Amino acid sequence: MSLKITVASNKEGWDIVMNEQLIKALARDKRVEVSGFVPCNTQEQRDQAQRMNISLYDAEKQYGFDSNELLSYPPDDLKIDILIMHSYGRHVGKQAQNIIKSKRCKWVLVVHIIRKDFERDLEMVASRAGEFQESEHELQVALCEKADLVLAVGHKVEQSYKAETRTPIFTLIPSIPREFLDTKQHDRSSPFKVLLSASTKYFEVKGCAIAAKAFNQLEDPSIHLLLVVKEGDSASTIKESMVEKGISPEQLKVRRLFKDDQEEEWRSLLSEVDLLIKPSKSEGFGMAGLRAIAANLPVLISGNCGLAIALKELPSGNKHVVDSQNPEVWARRIQEIKEKDGQICRSEAEQLKNEYSAAYNLEDQVNSLIDAFSEMVKSDIQHGVKETL
Repeated sequence: MSLKITVASNKEGWDIVMNEQLIKALARDKRVEVSGFVPCNTQEQRDQAQRMNISLYDAEKQYGFDSNELLSYPPDDLKIDILIMHSYGRHVGKQAQNIIKSKRCKWVLVVHIIRKDFERDLEMVASRAGEFQESEHELQVALCEKADLVLAVGHKVEQSYKAETRTPIFTLIPSIPREFLDTKQHDRSSPFKVLLSASTKYFEVKGCAIAAKAFNQLEDPSIHLLLVVKEGDSASTIKESMVEKGISPEQLKVRRLFKDDQEEEWRSLLSEVDLLIKPSKSEGFGMAGLRAIAANLPVLISGNCGLAIALKELPSGNKHVVDSQNPEVWARRIQEIKEKDGQICRSEAEQLKNEYSAAYNLEDQVNSLIDAFSEMVKSDIQHGVKETL
């Protein structure tokens, strides 16, 4: 009998690259039957599920509930042995506590970021009037404690939660996203374009200030910075903040991503820039960097990113990591890549992609993960049999 695995998330969480990689790898294994549970899912998500050969379920009809609240109400006809739920702050992840009671299934919690780092860098207080008393990080740790297994995306996240929870942790290293392998790159020209995934809310955490100050250190006006922000973020606000930190307005452009076709938008972005940087002060992994690596684009990744830990295990990985938050160091590394021959840069980027692909195969990891799932369910069945004797 196939193991019934349901991956649950809100609409936004369902669309992340890591989630898609995990679902595809699970669905290819004949030992399991995979379904998705996404309240208020879209036609595009239903079409995607059909292409992946999985069933996508909506929530039971409940009036007055928003889509995140509806995550607590999977339909009666959805059979679950293993529930995989991604955790995003206060809003997504906690609903698993209700689902496991109604479905009598095992709970696997997926964690992507180290929330305490975000709280530290954002100078967030642990409690607010009229809200939960614990910080978001404390909530994540509490959920980890209640889950049967924690899936950590990258070794940086694993190391953080391992120190704070007794729940077993399984680490997944994302694979190269194949959808970006055929990205066509332009021939290097002036201006030299640098790409940075940015955010107004996480301005400091994502290293936006470091990037702005680094550009202030550069004496080469032909190097430009392209910021990409998610839909709903304020392009004008983040541009103003960057200029305040020192970058010239003439060297800065901001582009907003829209939800309908982000894959194609990212492919377009990666084809028009010469370098991607991630000067993050804290980042659980850093999927934007992995997209760039898939596209044979040179990258500079902060040592504070989980991706950097993975890169350091590769023969040529260290040359793509920056173990500093000093803007002068970032300015120098950006300038070095700009001055390096474009063909050499592409050759080094391709070498990094090939090394990463060989070292981190998600299919092999998921094979071991399904073994762990089977043991969890088998143990539960055996325990139930003993109790009835």
